[in-house]
Amino acid sequence: MSAQQAEIDAAAQEYAEFLAKFEAKKTTDDCFTPPEVFAAVNRWAVEEYRLHGRRIVRPFHPGGDFVCFDYRPGDVVLDNPPFSILSKIRCYYDERGIDYFLFAPSLTLFSLRAPTMLVVAADVEYANGAKINTSFITSLQPGVRIRTAPALAQALTDARPPRRQRAQYSYPANVRNAALLQRVAAVDFSVGADECEFIDAMDSQRAEGKSVFGGGYLLADGVAAELRAAELRAAELRAAELTRAQDAIEWRLSVRELGIIKQLNDRALPRAQPAITLSLFKEASHG
Repeated sequence: MSAQQAEIDAAAQEYAEFLAKFEAKKTTDDCFTPPEVFAAVNRWAVEEYRLHGRRIVRPFHPGGDFVCFDYRPGDVVLDNPPFSILSKIRCYYDERGIDYFLFAPSLTLFSLRAPTMLVVAADVEYANGAKINTSFITSLQPGVRIRTAPALAQALTDARPPRRQRAQYSYPANVRNAALLQRVAAVDFSVGADECEFIDAMDSQRAEGKSVFGGGYLLADGVAAELRAAELRAAELRAAELTRAQDAIEWRLSVRELGIIKQLNDRALPRAQPAITLSLFKEASHG
């Protein structure tokens, strides 16, 4: 490359970086809801809360003002509002007795202090490409502070466009490429020059027009057996590392918090014992 061409390329790159400064960045306030996602949420909410006959309104749109929207008695706001002001929106509706069922970010859901918070944790990809772990808040279920909604979560999963499945390939123990050898990178392992033979494709792959990604090696039987043992050892090390990562600091309840829990116990209604607990108890009693 000539010095002049290099200078031209550098100038072009600098200009591209300059233009990038003015591109709008994706935020959680720009989550345009795909029609199929909204339809799934709308169907579920209407059936779950018996909203038949009530007007469903969507005051949140570019350039709109939810405060100036013409709300009528009996309206239900079902929409995906800007997450950055969701707490303000929630307070506005609660203070005025306007019913709502709103999209909300899962991770900070409880900080909204909504009348009812639905932990759905649906991975929703919005029309602008933003992927947000989504839950919901509502005023439609007084007396229930926190709940899950498996049917809604499933409806949102079903609303996702089908993803193209990549073909999965498996290789015999005597064939490995660099990607597969990464599994044993934490374990001491080596292959002698006389114990392997380079291949760019297996004979069975050539008939299908396929190849070993990045090239691979045929391994002698003894090497393949040793590699298998190394893979098992590497898996054990990864499991041990995961266990160490899960050793979290345990926060303990204070005397004040224990007192609050006692008050909650005194006023809470009796709850049915989970079936799984009973079945485990029965299994233990038979042991």
